[in-house]
Amino acid sequence: METAEQMLYRAADSGSKFICLPEYFAMPASLEDNMPIEKIVNETREPAVKLLKRVSKEVDAYIVGGTIFEKFRGRYYNTCLFLKQGKILGKFRKMHLTDWEKNVGLNVGSTFRVFETEFCKAGILICADVFYPRTVRRLASLGAEVIFLPVSASRTHPHVNGHPLTTKRAMNNNVFMLKNGNTRSNSRGGNSAIISPWGILNQAKDEMNTKIISADLDITKLRKYRRATVQE
Repeated sequence: METAEQMLYRAADSGSKFICLPEYFAMPASLEDNMPIEKIVNETREPAVKLLKRVSKEVDAYIVGGTIFEKFRGRYYNTCLFLKQGKILGKFRKMHLTDWEKNVGLNVGSTFRVFETEFCKAGILICADVFYPRTVRRLASLGAEVIFLPVSASRTHPHVNGHPLTTKRAMNNNVFMLKNGNTRSNSRGGNSAIISPWGILNQAKDEMNTKIISADLDITKLRKYRRATVQE
């Protein structure tokens, strides 16, 4: 939590207008053991939401708040909050769960969200959602130009060189894919990267250090690129 707060402020000070945290950013590694989901929610949700609201009130940026576990109408979800100026503008609930998430008692989300901002139309997916082409295609069809992707690759994730899947999704759907991984992922497929339809713009090095990566997203170029693709 302390590291997340520091990095949020550092990213804002650098001029970033969108800042994304990783999946499970506020949860300890011990969650991979058999901790009851109610206990996870009770111990992590409130401090995480307070942190996100407080920082977003103080910085001039949209915050894509990694993920938290939340309870809604008696069901539990892995949820990403979208904030600006201390307010939650909306949220996205993960649609495709890992075996661990199913076993711990999470439920699947069912609603896509595209957020209209003064810079672009932004969408959110979470980790395993990107495995499914129709999921990314659906979000892009709703107008998303930039898709944020908080991820967390566990110890069971196979080794992956580079970003073949997110690169493919960016190219096939003419969107920017902004993947934010946890440092525990290292080379397992969870490294952060900023990817355009025409290639990787920036990516984290394969090392166990907490760092910020950033890039300027040329939305005008993306829109021209989309129009040209449609004409072809």
